Amino acid sequence: MNGDTVVALSTPPGESGIAVVRVSGPEAVAIIESMVHGTRKWASHTSHRRLLRDERGDILDDVMIQVMRSPDSFTGEDVVEISCHGAMQVVADVIEEIVRCGARAAGPGEFTRRAFLNGKLDLAQAEAIADLIAAETRLQRRVALEHLEGGLSRKVRGIEEILLDQLALIEASIDFAEDEITTFNPEELGLIAGELRGRIEELLDSEVAGGKLRRGIRVTIVGPRNAGKSSIYNALLGEERAIVSPVPGTTRDILRERIHIKGFTYHLEDTAGLAETGCDIEARGISIGRRAAREADLVMFVIDGSGAWRDEIAVGLETVDMAKTLFVLNKIDLGLSISQQEAAQILGSPSVAAVSAISGEGLDTLRQWIFDRTVQQGMGEIGRERIAVNARQGAALREAGEALRRFVAALGDGAPAEILSVEIRAAADACGTVTGRTVTEDLLDVIFSRFCIGK
Repeated sequence: MNGDTVVALSTPPGESGIAVVRVSGPEAVAIIESMVHGTRKWASHTSHRRLLRDERGDILDDVMIQVMRSPDSFTGEDVVEISCHGAMQVVADVIEEIVRCGARAAGPGEFTRRAFLNGKLDLAQAEAIADLIAAETRLQRRVALEHLEGGLSRKVRGIEEILLDQLALIEASIDFAEDEITTFNPEELGLIAGELRGRIEELLDSEVAGGKLRRGIRVTIVGPRNAGKSSIYNALLGEERAIVSPVPGTTRDILRERIHIKGFTYHLEDTAGLAETGCDIEARGISIGRRAAREADLVMFVIDGSGAWRDEIAVGLETVDMAKTLFVLNKIDLGLSISQQEAAQILGSPSVAAVSAISGEGLDTLRQWIFDRTVQQGMGEIGRERIAVNARQGAALREAGEALRRFVAALGDGAPAEILSVEIRAAADACGTVTGRTVTEDLLDVIFSRFCIGK
């Protein structure tokens, strides 16, 4: 970043009551001084209401300005935050003038990246900021805040510190090899490595559920015509989004909305009824629905439980993966033609729920079924300590665990200290990529490119 000063809008773009423009870098205070006389004299972490002016002296806006001086700021640099009116033209003029005075437009995540590089937070905490901004549920917020407060970092650093301590002992034995001094006990070291592998596995227990927590879970509703797919879709949403009609083939295209179940975001999809058809448009809709079902995390196969449905579902059953399918007998308010147990035997699946999209009976149970089928078995540390490693962190931890496995095998083979040193260093460095102790510029570019501009 070469010590330059950057500026960006930190609140969402668009019309609003207040917008916050953030400036960070060595010239932040000096730039604002050119727009508001006296800024240099302000104490750190004080707020001032002033008129912001351009180079001609024309008023840009009546604003609140807060100065936060290095190193006691989010980025560790001098930071100035300007709270101005949220009109898009006001924001554009303020940023344009700051750029004219010597700043440049910040890139995605650049403020957080500066905070990381200046030691204000580690890489796991930096990633938690992006998770917090994207949080849609209380659970997502709580997990992100736990990581931001260092919950994951403390666990990983604890493993890393033990590895580095043992590495020092091994390398000391290499340095004093001529004196035949042994600085470590192989048996004790094997026990330590095994215990650390156990800690890593505990963290990895939360990876699958953590990934679902962050990206959401895709649930596709399929089934024959007029089974009530759109009615269930609307019932789960709590509002009418899909057109419901007794006319077969009403739904032609795929509909998508989000719902939340126990803190997880579900991307719910309603699709065209599965049937043999001579209509090209309906056939295309059916094809889109089948593709969606193949790509979904969970398929809800809806059946009209009040009628004779065995022949109607034959076309659909050929296209679904039974391992990820939850069958839903709809219209129980009209009475089921057969029991859930009998339906389970016919369908060859224990996953059969019964609901009424009209009365709402069974919907809470259906939500529990959905949660159990997609998340419950992989909750791991999320339920206990709100630890949920992401894919990058999980890959690094698996690399550390694999290095420790090789280390234990090398110990058993009586390998020389030089080999042991290589493996235990690899494990420590892999842990270091979680917190950012060992990380490349290319990896930082990838991570922070996913952030929004202004954070």
